[in-house]
Amino acid sequence: MPRPDRSRAALIDSAATLFRRQGYAATGLTQILDAAAVKPGSLYHHFPQGKQELAAAVVDGTGAGIERLLRRFLAGGAPVGDIVVRWIDLLIDGLTADRRDGCPIEPIATESVTASSLVRAASARAFAGWCKAVEERLHADGWTANDAESTALSVISLIEGALILSRIAGNVGALNAAKPAARRLLQR
Repeated sequence: MPRPDRSRAALIDSAATLFRRQGYAATGLTQILDAAAVKPGSLYHHFPQGKQELAAAVVDGTGAGIERLLRRFLAGGAPVGDIVVRWIDLLIDGLTADRRDGCPIEPIATESVTASSLVRAASARAFAGWCKAVEERLHADGWTANDAESTALSVISLIEGALILSRIAGNVGALNAAKPAARRLLQR
């Protein structure tokens, strides 16, 4: 029976933390390799296109994981506003525990607009998946398709913007302000 390839997982896990905390450009391959405790050959074996392919894998995996979690929360009977506020509370907890943390893909996504079309596409898929999860729940709750789509996009934009402002300010004030704003957006 083949063993799971731990070097690929270690590269993705290490890169995810470094990209989230430092951004794409500020994270070097040597730093990723050291943190993952793997050799350069492993990186290029799993990611022939190097750093940008690794970053795209990080964004795809992390984005999909967040979407699955969000969909699981949304599948319950709680009001969407309560779910979104709880999501914001989780972001506040993460940022409070380590002020370098924030959205696991935003630092990569922002830089990828000019750095890598591969990473930009992965980032767009991740954010679109989060929007779609909220949109589908709103539509299931009786919202029109257009209202559900625009409100979902507004909610994700609000959360991401508040997260950026909170990271920059070094406090969670913008995230706390986003909670009542998100509730208002989600009221019918």
